Amino acid sequence: MSGRTNGLLTALVLCYFTISNIVGQASSCIPEERDALLAFKAGVADPGDKLRSWQHQDCCNWNGVACSNKTLHVIRLDVSQYGLKGEGEINSSLAALTRLAYLDLSDNNFGGLAIPEFVGSFKKLRYLDLSRAYFGGKVPPQLGNLSTLEHIDLNSFGSSPTIRLDSFLWVSRLTLLTYLDLGWVYLATSSDWLQALSKLPSLKVLHLNDAFLPATDLNSVSHVNFTDLTVLNLTNNELNSCLPNWIWGLNSLSYLDLSGCQLSGLIPYKIENLTSLELLQLRNNHLNGEIPQATRRLCSLKYIDLSMNSLYGHTAAMKNLFFCMKQLHFLNVGNNNVNGSLSGWLEDLTSVSYLDISNNLFYGKVPESIGKLPNLTYLDLSFNAFDGIISEIHFGSVSSLEFLSLASNNLKIAIEPKWMPPFQLRVLGLRACQVGPYFPYWLRSQTKIEMVDLGSTDIAGTLPDWLWNFSSSITSLDLSKNSITGRLPTSLEQMKALKVFNMRSNNLVGGIPRLPDSVQMLDLSGNRLSGRIPTYLCRMALMESILLSSNSFSGVLPDCWHKASQLQTIDFSRNKFHGEIPSTMVSITSLAVLYLSDNGLTGNLPTSLKSCNRLIILDLAHNNLSGEIPTWMGDSQQSLLVLLLRSNQFSGEIPEQLFQLHDLRLLDLADNNLSGPVPLSLGSLTAMSVYQEGFKEYAFKFPQFKFTTVYDGPLPQVAVHIATGSSDFDGGLLLLFNTNFIDLSGNQLTGEIPKEIGALSCLVYLNLSGNHISGIIPDEIGNLRSLEALDLSQNGLSGPIPWSLANLGYLEVLNLSYNYLSGRIPAERQFVTFSDSSFLGNANLCGPPLSRICLQHNIKHENNRKHWYNIDGGAYLCAMLGFAYGLSVVPAILLFSATARKAYFQFTDSKLEELRTVVEIKLNRFKAGRCRSMEARRVSNQDSITCYVLEFGSPAPGD
Repeated sequence: MSGRTNGLLTALVLCYFTISNIVGQASSCIPEERDALLAFKAGVADPGDKLRSWQHQDCCNWNGVACSNKTLHVIRLDVSQYGLKGEGEINSSLAALTRLAYLDLSDNNFGGLAIPEFVGSFKKLRYLDLSRAYFGGKVPPQLGNLSTLEHIDLNSFGSSPTIRLDSFLWVSRLTLLTYLDLGWVYLATSSDWLQALSKLPSLKVLHLNDAFLPATDLNSVSHVNFTDLTVLNLTNNELNSCLPNWIWGLNSLSYLDLSGCQLSGLIPYKIENLTSLELLQLRNNHLNGEIPQATRRLCSLKYIDLSMNSLYGHTAAMKNLFFCMKQLHFLNVGNNNVNGSLSGWLEDLTSVSYLDISNNLFYGKVPESIGKLPNLTYLDLSFNAFDGIISEIHFGSVSSLEFLSLASNNLKIAIEPKWMPPFQLRVLGLRACQVGPYFPYWLRSQTKIEMVDLGSTDIAGTLPDWLWNFSSSITSLDLSKNSITGRLPTSLEQMKALKVFNMRSNNLVGGIPRLPDSVQMLDLSGNRLSGRIPTYLCRMALMESILLSSNSFSGVLPDCWHKASQLQTIDFSRNKFHGEIPSTMVSITSLAVLYLSDNGLTGNLPTSLKSCNRLIILDLAHNNLSGEIPTWMGDSQQSLLVLLLRSNQFSGEIPEQLFQLHDLRLLDLADNNLSGPVPLSLGSLTAMSVYQEGFKEYAFKFPQFKFTTVYDGPLPQVAVHIATGSSDFDGGLLLLFNTNFIDLSGNQLTGEIPKEIGALSCLVYLNLSGNHISGIIPDEIGNLRSLEALDLSQNGLSGPIPWSLANLGYLEVLNLSYNYLSGRIPAERQFVTFSDSSFLGNANLCGPPLSRICLQHNIKHENNRKHWYNIDGGAYLCAMLGFAYGLSVVPAILLFSATARKAYFQFTDSKLEELRTVVEIKLNRFKAGRCRSMEARRVSNQDSITCYVLEFGSPAPGD
């Protein structure tokens, strides 16, 4: 018995150890693969200690590692979001993981390392995710060897440097691929992308957004193999194409995003084939024509964004469009040409939470039924032609509303002061609606509000005390262009979240109280504020823009700007400052715009101005500055677009180096004591010689300027003031990029007009009047084919008027009066429109429009004159393309800045005013005899002429 028992126990023990050994072997990974993983760990930094489990023998139980139950091979490596940091090349020992099927290194930081070529050796790999891992360099074509690959994600959003892919040839070999994301990968040289991808039969998800795809005719392929595609995202690539026909055959498509692709043409009726579509986003293109009625068949749609196109339609058809879309929650047709009223269809959108129909042609009353949309959180009706009264009834049931914009409509806001809204707004925009004269008391209940725009709303009187502390979240407060009186309170400092504070064009008095340190943009221009500039403004570390023009501030400017490292715009123009320009102010290396015009500043230009090498606009006009214009300006101010030194006491010669400022577009040195000749290097101003692509070019050229508190763009807000007769207008960057301007008038310049001036073929305004310039008018001025205004009056010019001036087909203003010109006045083209006052004071001129008849000896050799009708193609490009591009790009930037507008309502109204003004301004003919120069005034109300002045800076009070 005992023997049998012992034998049984022995057998059980042996069985136990045998099973334990088998189990132990089954749970232990292959040593070579464990070593490979440890080598990978040794090559990266692990600040979050996420790989702390990578120590014991069994690598199959390590975090992020999975093995096959049958073979013990590592088949999965997932270290996504571990916060790993590359410390050299990724160890190639990972290639030992020969059975790897799943590799995810996303959301780490490999410091710009190239994607290892050995990744292409994982023959079993089906899933590869290297997105947002800060890889750089070229995508290795060896990835094309992964014939079993089904999923590739190389999205590089936020990564710098980004990775690039030069050819899609290797991608076309991945016939099992179902998911491909190359968003933010640099694909600019991948011209074969469409042909290669069209061959993939299994593809279901394709993301190529923000990838710099080259311009591509999407109809260059007539058929695609990925007929089961469900997601197509090509957002923000300048494809310059029409919508492709092959899209309408993708019956499984549920997500289509082609926004920002420079698409043109119509949306075809074949869109009705996409019955599975849930998201349709075509925003920010050049699509035109009517919104097709065929969309009424897309009953699965939940998200529609057709904004920022040129689509039209009438609301009578809207009910049919959206009738079956029972799950529609996002609708944006803003910035199109849709017209009609809201009644009869809006109340049916009961599932909609986001509704944006801004910048269209809607009219009529806003129906009270809008208050019956229970899910509404975002409502933007701004920039339409709505009229009538808005009351609390309109919003009685919209308890979820967070964003409300009714700006720039003819609406009267008549809400009972004691009304308690059922919602808590984050953003309120009522600009250019009639809200006043009293400040809306109901706003006091909106304790979570972040942004308020009540500019141009007829609010008058003093502001309530509760305004300064009713919401601790408020970041933007715009009360500009009202009739608000009184002083700014000391409690303003308690608004700890405030970033944008705009009280421009009111009737405020007193000084500037202490502001919260959070303020980034301050605009108090156009008030009656006085006193000195408080020195604490110099020390506000986050401040980007200070606009205090057109007030009564006085004293010397503070010299304490050492810590203003973020400051980009200063406008202290039209005040009563005196003394010298502070050296620390012009040492701010981030400064892009400096307006100090119309003060009483004295002294020389400080040498510390050399440090402001990012200046785009420098306006020191109408002061008492003296000394010579320093030669170093041509070396240190290479970013300058605008230089205005008019009406000072500068002396000496105009330095040749000044014309090394190749980007300069407006140069005004008029009314100083400058002497010497007009520099021969005048013709070196490249921006005035060659057509340049306006905003787009400068957005690329000056990427360091990001004015997020004013608008979402690379250049600062620029106020360009124009006085035409008795009216004042504001212009903006559009004017800068279409107005090349040189004014050297009212000085003591001598010598001749240099022939080199003929190189400035895109020059629009030239004024050399009121000097001592002699010699002849050079024939080369006839090469200035974009010229619209030419003033050479009150000089000592002699000889005939060159016939080449008849080539100036755009010339509208001509003043050659009070010189010593002789001979016959050209009687062709533009010259027949000029009155005798353009030629007065030249005793030896003859012919129409003068009454003096030309005798035979007065007539020069006309057969030698150039034909006036030879219109230069370059001039047409400069003048017409420049104008057309300006009209297309600026709205785009404004529309891009519409995002900022919806986040920050400041400047929305002024931006559109700028655009409208520039388009509407007509520079009429002026009679040189009555208007001796470009600074002449309107003679009488009955006079049909308008003489004009160009000034730059912030608008005067009351505009």
